[in-house]
Amino acid sequence: MRKDIPLHQYPKDVQIATHMIGLNYKRPYIRHGRRYYKPYRNCFCSALSGPDYETLRKMEKKGYVVSDKPCERSIYFWMTREGLDWLGEKIRIQIHDPRD
Repeated sequence: MRKDIPLHQYPKDVQIATHMIGLNYKRPYIRHGRRYYKPYRNCFCSALSGPDYETLRKMEKKGYVVSDKPCERSIYFWMTREGLDWLGEKIRIQIHDPRD
């Protein structure tokens, strides 16, 4: 089983979510034939205009991310447990909650 995940073939929301938790930088580990990942970060800073911001707002409406109050030109987003579960189902990986 390959450790790397071809993220370029997934939709924009999945690509942003994997970047948010650092999965595009650090590989998951494999145990008993299943992939597991423990995020080392859980945040994404987006400009208040642009395609990432619109995608993140759609994800927020679904309950996958939460946001902070906007600053002058940017806003921070974090994945929720529901969002981690959604992402795990999409890319077939068990994602641990970084707070556990």
